[in-house]
Amino acid sequence: MLLGAHVSIAGSLAKAPVRAYEIGGETFQIFTKNQMQWCIPTLTEKTAEKFKSNVKSFNLYFGTVHASYLVNVASSNPMTRMRSINNLVVDLERTELLNMPYLVFHPGAHKDAGERKGIKLIAEAIDQIFDITSAKKTMLLLETTAGSGTNIGYKLEQLSEIIARSKFSERIGVCVDTCHIFAAGYDIRTESGIVNFMDLADKSFGLDKIKAFHLNDSLGKLGSRIDRHAEIGKGNIGTRAFEVLVNLKEFKNTPGILETPGGPERYKVNLKLLKTFRR
Repeated sequence: MLLGAHVSIAGSLAKAPVRAYEIGGETFQIFTKNQMQWCIPTLTEKTAEKFKSNVKSFNLYFGTVHASYLVNVASSNPMTRMRSINNLVVDLERTELLNMPYLVFHPGAHKDAGERKGIKLIAEAIDQIFDITSAKKTMLLLETTAGSGTNIGYKLEQLSEIIARSKFSERIGVCVDTCHIFAAGYDIRTESGIVNFMDLADKSFGLDKIKAFHLNDSLGKLGSRIDRHAEIGKGNIGTRAFEVLVNLKEFKNTPGILETPGGPERYKVNLKLLKTFRR
């Protein structure tokens, strides 16, 4: 697994690869803009070229972009839904301009409209996004969720159905968040637990659909539906899951992104720990 963390774009997007290198990352994740605002500032060719040049200069692998936290394509509210679709269209194009292969997004919350309606709306929104966008190759990754509130994506079957419903299934992948799947009820604390989860994922949509991981321990207990990240080995998952995950041959070249608390200095510590697990 290629190891990295979510790094800041403060000052300029082009600084993100430098920050990834400084913490010992091999790859990285970013937002392309403020994740809590709808507005989308211009991304110039000059900034994009500097970004790509820095990725290559520091011998990094292009990783993942995370979409805005405001996005909710499962919403039945027409305004929220359209803003979410438009936001993802533009972010997909920005992601491709930066040569990043994947845009990760939370499937969405149905807000009491029901999971069936929410899944239908998500699949339809993805089709609208790919119908509109000028991005030709960048993939959308559905992130597994903890299942808090009315969030969709806490069951592998839900992700499978979204992918199957879309006419652009070949451009949809999955980002597995370890904290989220544990909080959703998948017990990954042991090697056999990891094997069982991977078997379920393979049967649901195929392991080839897993294009990225978010490597986070969990403050919430198994099945708690609580989305609270912890540093590696400092939560209820423990280290064994990560020892197994970073060595899975199927994901040798797959980004494994830390979203643990503590900022860059703690990222350094957690990345160093994850590297010691490699065989």
